Amino acid sequence: MAVGTSVGEDDLRVTLARRSGLDEASLWFPVHEVPRVFGVSWPLTGDRAAEVLSALLDGLRRTLPPPEVPPGARGRRYVYLAEVTDRYTRCDTRRVLERTHHAGITRARPDGRAYDPRSEHGWGARPSTAPDTAGTPSWGWWRAVREAGVRPSYRMPDPYVGEGPPHVDRALDLRESTGDERAYRAALLAAVREDPRQLDCWAHLGSDAFDRAEADEAALSEALGFYQSAVAVAELSLPPAFDGVLAWSELDNRPFHRALHGLGLTWWRLGDTERGATVLGNSLFTNPDDNQGIRYLVGPARAGIAYPRHPLDLNTTTQRLRDAERPRLPALLEKSGLVPRTYCRRPEALRVSRNGWVGGVVPVGFSRRVRRRGRW
Repeated sequence: MAVGTSVGEDDLRVTLARRSGLDEASLWFPVHEVPRVFGVSWPLTGDRAAEVLSALLDGLRRTLPPPEVPPGARGRRYVYLAEVTDRYTRCDTRRVLERTHHAGITRARPDGRAYDPRSEHGWGARPSTAPDTAGTPSWGWWRAVREAGVRPSYRMPDPYVGEGPPHVDRALDLRESTGDERAYRAALLAAVREDPRQLDCWAHLGSDAFDRAEADEAALSEALGFYQSAVAVAELSLPPAFDGVLAWSELDNRPFHRALHGLGLTWWRLGDTERGATVLGNSLFTNPDDNQGIRYLVGPARAGIAYPRHPLDLNTTTQRLRDAERPRLPALLEKSGLVPRTYCRRPEALRVSRNGWVGGVVPVGFSRRVRRRGRW
C-alpha cells in the first residue's frame, strides 16, 4: 500500500484477494468487519491499511488447533501438523479444513488387524546399523515403535472420492496425452477445489512443485503449501491422540504417506530440519514397515544435516546398483501385470527397501490400477 494514499473497503478486499489467492466473495465478511475488529474507520491510510492487510493474511494462515489429548493418554503418538507449525503456508488451507468439517468428516476405522513389532514381520530387537544397498538406516524410531507394543491397524477413508476414474488418474492421463504440465496442474487444482478430500491430488501437486523447485526455488513454498493441505485434511480423519498404525499395505493409506513423505522432505530442503524430521518420524511410527525408505532419510534430517543439493548425494554408494537395476523395472512390472504410467519422474531417485522397489527422495506417482495391484 502506497504511503499517503487512502484505502477503501473494496480496495482492501481486492488487495487481500490478490495476496491470498482467495476469491473476493469469500473475503467479504472479514474485510467488512475491519472497523469493528481493528477500531478504525474507512478509508484507511496507506500505512494503516498495510498493517490491517498483514493481520488479515496472518489470520487466514493460522492453523486450526490440534485435537485435544484425552486425559491419561501417554506414550508415543502421532504429532499433528498444528503441533509442528502455527501457520499454514497457503491462505486457503484453513478454509479447506473448515469446508471439510462442514461437509462431515469420515473417520479412519480399525481394519481388524494389529501390528506387533516383536513378530516376525518386525525389524528385530537389534537391527543392523551398517550401510546396505539403499544407504545407512537410522533406528532410533524403531525403539519407540517396539516400546509402543501391539497397536491396532487403521484404514483411512477412500482418498479417491467421487464417481468414475480417480481425478488424479485423469490428470495423469491428460499430461501423458498432451504433455501440457500447466493443464496437468490445473486439473489437479480443479479436483481439490471441487472436493478437498482428494488427498492424492494434493500430494501430486506437491510433488510437481517439488520437482519444479530445481529450476525455481520459489516452487518449494508451493510444494510446502500443497503437502500441508494434504496432511491437514488427512489428519481430520484421525482419532485424537492417534497412536495406531496406518499400514502401507492398506491401499487407502498410501496417499497420506506420500504427503507425509513429501512434507518432511520439503521442510528439510527448506532448511527446517527439526520439522522435517518430526514429519518423517510420523510416517515411520504409523508405517513401521517403511515401504518408502524413510529410515535412510530421518537420521540426516534429525542430525541437522543440510538437504543435499542433488538427491544422489544422499546415497552415492548405490549409483551403480540403480544404474544396473533401473532398466529391469519396467520389464518386472510388465511381467507381474503392473504397467506404470510413469514409473518414476526421477528414475535416479529410486530406492530399494526390504519390501521391494519404492520411491526414493522424490515422491512417485502411479495410476490407481498399479497402486491397487502391487506394492506401490
